Amino acid sequence: SPEPSPEPCPDCQEQSPARPPPSPPSHPLAYYTITTTPGSYPSEVSWDLWCGGTVVLSSAPYTGSDECGLCPDFQTEYGVSLSPGVECELVMKDSYGDGWEGASWSGLGQEGLTVASGSEEKKSFVVPFAPPSLPPPPLP
Repeated sequence: SPEPSPEPCPDCQEQSPARPPPSPPSHPLAYYTITTTPGSYPSEVSWDLWCGGTVVLSSAPYTGSDECGLCPDFQTEYGVSLSPGVECELVMKDSYGDGWEGASWSGLGQEGLTVASGSEEKKSFVVPFAPPSLPPPPLP
């Protein structure tokens, strides 16, 4: 009689070709919150956060009017998942060329970064080791 076919082994699926290990970072991703303030002329303010050679986060375009007081359309909070120890560079730009005029960028261990004057400023830093936190729950 034909041999009964062997039971499929539960571990077989895990023996698919081994993926190459991901390039470092060796640390698990941590979730960080970044806060920005609009300043007097939020439509001039933009920024890109480069980490490990790629842009991981950019400012949301601002389409509201300037001199807006609280600027309801200005995005003041961003979330990003990064590995602690990664080198990042924040490139902050002001389209008018007169600095951010009160706008600021805080997060990843940096506080109140701004473009003091001119049209662009860069800040390099290393992502700090943060206690792991979960992304905020989605709004209902």
